[in-house]
Amino acid sequence: MTTVLQARPQQFISTPSIDRVAQRALRYLHSGYSVHLRGPAGTGKTTLALHLANVLNRPMMMLFGDDESKTSDLVGNQSGFTRKKVVDNFIHSVVKMEDEVRQNWVDSRLTLACREGFTLIYDEFNRSRPETNNVLLSALEEKLLTLPPHKDRAEYIRVHSDFRVIFTSNPTEYCGVHGTQDALM
Repeated sequence: MTTVLQARPQQFISTPSIDRVAQRALRYLHSGYSVHLRGPAGTGKTTLALHLANVLNRPMMMLFGDDESKTSDLVGNQSGFTRKKVVDNFIHSVVKMEDEVRQNWVDSRLTLACREGFTLIYDEFNRSRPETNNVLLSALEEKLLTLPPHKDRAEYIRVHSDFRVIFTSNPTEYCGVHGTQDALM
């Protein structure tokens, strides 16, 4: 199950330098752009991202970058089947049977955030492989999220106008960190 949060960071300590960074980031977010917070581990990037989401006063979702992540972890995937079987024996000498099997689609956090206009915090996104993050390019630039083909739903979702992403990442020289697409920087 996907959890939607309302960010309420406790005891956020604001300093003049943090306020300058936060105000600059908020100007970008209010203008419809995403923000990328980059810096060494332990400097408060995630806490600042939660603070920014709180100031935006929109529901938010969190994703965590991981080397094992796949695009389906961002957008969703097929998850099981639904089977429907109908046996009609109204007339004793005639048996009519219908059997239908469907794949179930389960949206993941990026899809839900794009559809509903949530703020998505993608923490340490450069720990995910660049090919995993490719789906973000069209969502952020063209405002279209591309989904895998499926007969019961559209292959594209128009991204909600309130959708924003706050990325956090560590420097590229850190172990386990991948290079990112320039378009996501």
